[in-house]
Amino acid sequence: MKAFIAYALLVIGVPVFVGLALGSVLTIPVTWLLRSKTNISTLNLLYLDIVHGFVAAIAGALLFKLFGLKAGIAVPIIMAAWVTYYFLSYHQPKRQWLIWVAGLIIGWFTLAKEISE
Repeated sequence: MKAFIAYALLVIGVPVFVGLALGSVLTIPVTWLLRSKTNISTLNLLYLDIVHGFVAAIAGALLFKLFGLKAGIAVPIIMAAWVTYYFLSYHQPKRQWLIWVAGLIIGWFTLAKEISE
């Protein structure tokens, strides 16, 4: 039953939402600072979205750790599919989607994999 609940929360996007919320808390001050102190373009600030994917990967691993389950490779695949569905269905920039997924992969294979074990 715990596995069903963990995967249900994963499929409805709870770790992705946490990644977006906590990642925004981290990146918004950096964005304000960069926009006020430099001449950086808004398109280059999209690279900060890597933090959202990174935090989402950690949130997914912590979700499974909370339920006492080992998170397999299906966890980042489901999160990447969720993010891909969102970005493609709402016609968001492909560059931003790629950065989000890169953050998710980097987060999963560096830190989140260690948390879930």
